[in-house]
Amino acid sequence: SGSEEDANYGIIHWIWSVTTLIYALKYFLPHPSEIEWKNGNTYVFVLPMAMGLTIDALYQLPILQCHHRYNNDNDITATNTNTICWNEDVITQLDLLYVLLSGLLVAFVFTLAFRGVLGVKQCYWGAAAVVHWIMFWLVGKALPFICGTMYNYKTSG
Repeated sequence: SGSEEDANYGIIHWIWSVTTLIYALKYFLPHPSEIEWKNGNTYVFVLPMAMGLTIDALYQLPILQCHHRYNNDNDITATNTNTICWNEDVITQLDLLYVLLSGLLVAFVFTLAFRGVLGVKQCYWGAAAVVHWIMFWLVGKALPFICGTMYNYKTSG
């Protein structure tokens, strides 16, 4: 039946999201004692990527993935809302494809650097610029959603 399938999907969604979050916390979020704080790569590459993966894994949880946005703060009726979801409306498949393409381009540029065609120093600066451009782009898209989620939990409790 339809409700049984919905219940199974809900359970599978929770299992997937919790597993994803645990995996991200265990393998991608570096422990502070294991980080080389004097190494610039930590700040330029490791921490932005770890934070991005962890935040994305957190927003896979069904309780955080979607929320209602009210068109009028004084009128929170069901007819005056629209639902915004993390995977469909905030960080979309197209965003993920841009991130993957950027990673491939950075890897290709480093391949050229290691073959002596380009300077390694310029590649590091270019890669840092790409990582931070991605970070600012995704944070700019995610921040209104995250703030809206916090606002909805604050006003609903």
